[in-house]
Amino acid sequence: MPQKQRKILITIYLEQRPALLRFLSARLRCPELAEDVLQDLYIKLDSARLTTEIDNPSGFLFRMASNLSLDHIRKNKRARLRDEAWSDLHNEKAGNDYQADTPDADAALIARERLSALRTRLETLSPKAREAFDRHKFQGQSYKQIAEEMGVSIGTVGKHLGKALKHIMTTEGEQANDS
Repeated sequence: MPQKQRKILITIYLEQRPALLRFLSARLRCPELAEDVLQDLYIKLDSARLTTEIDNPSGFLFRMASNLSLDHIRKNKRARLRDEAWSDLHNEKAGNDYQADTPDADAALIARERLSALRTRLETLSPKAREAFDRHKFQGQSYKQIAEEMGVSIGTVGKHLGKALKHIMTTEGEQANDS
């Protein structure tokens, strides 16, 4: 009986396919998506394990199509909400618009110039202070990592970094006064 019922449903599916496609296109507002859902309907019919006889096979097919379209709409809504939540967490917003992850050209140029000036000021530091500063600020190493790799105490690393910062601040102030 289940095999016979499945064959009846597939036969009616093939007869009703154009009407089912119009129905799904109207619900989903996308002909390509309607085709995909219609294909899913056929796959479900082909693998269905029917135990009872269906009195209205055409109505059954339209109900299945309706349920599959609703499932698809819900799935897309969940995906959109998930994507929006991710975007809200990982991007800045100004009003309703997301800000670009990259700075504008002027800000990028100014940042490069400031970094170049900083590196020039660092060249006048002692080699140990310059190395400690570079490892901590540019490479992101901890005081402990720097101390182990340079073979000094953590306190010495702190002194080198303090010396570097003081040097940068005083030379920056001198350059500002020269301008």
